[in-house]
Amino acid sequence: MSGTIALTVPETTRAAFVVATDRTDEVPRSAVRLDAPFADEAARRLGSPALEVTEEAADTASCDPTPVTAWPAARRIWITAILPAGDRPDGAWIARAAARSLAEAADGVVIDPDSGQVLPPLPEPPVFALADDWLGVWLPPHRDAGRCTADEDDVDGCACVEMTTRGLRRLGLPELRVSGVACRHDLAALNLLRATARRLLPLGDRPGVHHVPREPALTGDDLAGYWGVDGAVWDDDPVPVLLEPLGPRLLHVGPPSRFPGSLNEWLWEELSDPLYGFLGYDVGTSP
Repeated sequence: MSGTIALTVPETTRAAFVVATDRTDEVPRSAVRLDAPFADEAARRLGSPALEVTEEAADTASCDPTPVTAWPAARRIWITAILPAGDRPDGAWIARAAARSLAEAADGVVIDPDSGQVLPPLPEPPVFALADDWLGVWLPPHRDAGRCTADEDDVDGCACVEMTTRGLRRLGLPELRVSGVACRHDLAALNLLRATARRLLPLGDRPGVHHVPREPALTGDDLAGYWGVDGAVWDDDPVPVLLEPLGPRLLHVGPPSRFPGSLNEWLWEELSDPLYGFLGYDVGTSP
């Protein structure tokens, strides 16, 4: 199979972050205090659709995005940004920086409903990288929970693992999924999702229909770019993957059409060894 698939990048998307706090008094917008490179842009946007701050009591939540309502708090402060294509990912980045600033002022925590995670209480880094909690996808706890009894030496011993990204839609991109993965290959499959997401990222600020290769060849630079660093993670041959649309905003990532075996045989036979042991870098640092 060859050729291209069509991806539609929307004109606008929406990013949202929630500060959950036990404080019952109103937190003023002036509590958004940011340093470079965010300060001037945040000040210009604040109060516009590009950066809005609203509050609500926890028991009158207007929507219910897990894990927002799972976090006990007296109040929730919503930081939302409408993102035209040319403002991605910067607009989401500025909004998240504002949310972290408000969380510090309100003694609260920042929840990212798009990626499905609670963010660590850290300053917003000055370098944008998907690895910095922008891509909600993790290894499932199959082994730790003791649910999988497959033989570790069996390449195709199980099909326990399905992983789907969260958070790419706000950047104008489809989410990515890999399914039917044996537990022994879960980290390698996760790294493929990460590399694929980074390969697609530059499309997010260009609205309209894009015809992208159905079988792009991923390289070590793609995975290094996920962490915002220079230098390839692996130096072996590129890894072709097959992108299959599962819906208008979801792609499946799997073995190329030329590979005669199963998904797990492909993961074991065709993927470079570093993909099986590579956990990551500190964002923005050199390998």
